Amino acid sequence: MATCIASQSTQHDVSLMTSELADKARAGGAKFGFVACTVGVDVEALRRQLAAALPGVPFVGVTSCRSVVGSGKLLAGPVAASALWLCGQDVKAAVVGQAVSAPDEATGKSLARAALTALGGKAGFALFHGTPGTEEALLVGISRELKSTPLLGGSAADDDISGKWSVFTHEARYPAGAALALVDWPGKLAAPWVSGAMSTEFKGVVTRAHGRTIYEIDGKPAAVVYDKWMGGALGDSLTKGDVILGKTTMTPLGVQRASGITLVHPERVVLPSKAIATFAEVGQGETVLLVKSTSIGMQGRPANLVARALTESGITTESLKGVLLVYCAGCMLAIDAATASMVAGVQGVSGKAPVVGAFHFGEQGCHAPGKPEHGNLMTGALLLG
Repeated sequence: MATCIASQSTQHDVSLMTSELADKARAGGAKFGFVACTVGVDVEALRRQLAAALPGVPFVGVTSCRSVVGSGKLLAGPVAASALWLCGQDVKAAVVGQAVSAPDEATGKSLARAALTALGGKAGFALFHGTPGTEEALLVGISRELKSTPLLGGSAADDDISGKWSVFTHEARYPAGAALALVDWPGKLAAPWVSGAMSTEFKGVVTRAHGRTIYEIDGKPAAVVYDKWMGGALGDSLTKGDVILGKTTMTPLGVQRASGITLVHPERVVLPSKAIATFAEVGQGETVLLVKSTSIGMQGRPANLVARALTESGITTESLKGVLLVYCAGCMLAIDAATASMVAGVQGVSGKAPVVGAFHFGEQGCHAPGKPEHGNLMTGALLLG
């Protein structure tokens, strides 16, 4: 019978942290693991010691912003780690990772093919973790190979956007790269991914963009249009070219796509063009709109997401084995002290199933099967029944 085991640690000594993370996994017969840790942890030492403590057990890991979720509770850094271990003879998993300096579709295909070959069959779900900037191109390639496989993921994060992030597997750590896990889970599962933000009447067409920079909306400088939609909230950032993350968390841009609305977090005003640099790509010709969130909404969204997914998937709280929470670091920083209550809310609707998760600088998921996207300020959850 398949089950999930959670473990966590705030030990500063890596050997002690490894023991607290691995002992339950070993005793429970773990076949696969997800690991999250803050950047205050010696990530390479933890990776190496976990691999030695759990020979033959593949795992995928990602660094998290300031804290992690372990066994339904918030574990604050600077040193904290948590893990969700999938156990049982019917659980099969394959994990691949790669350093990525210039992400492209071909690299994504290569990752997916390698994982599929190692698994030896079709996966029940996929977990994807990349360092910021690698996500979109890799997802295109991965989706072409995985077809309709449910996919969920979160980008690596650090505490201050200084680049201390990394992803890792049982085999290696990647300060710039990606890791993909394919898992054959014998029970029911669900992998919802939503924005949860409210649409407004303000929208326009992106008339010039490149990568993660939006130059024009409706033929006008993007930051000027966006500032007008916000009622002048950008203030002197419009002329100084400041970082605007804090000013835009509650009023980001939503990209109107056929499968749903994906949020994009504006990072800064780019001068002299008054363009907007973002944390996700928006294509020329796509429609963007101003959306709004509230602290209360961000706090309650994960619990509501899990509760709705339980109903829609037919998984009961009694049969739920584990929950992996993917939550935006920007949302976590916005709700601040209420983050512990947010986590408690998710545990409350999950019954006795362990809840584990991380806080990411970008989230990946599917509005529609087989169409994974990269967005910001999103909420996702993997429910294993």
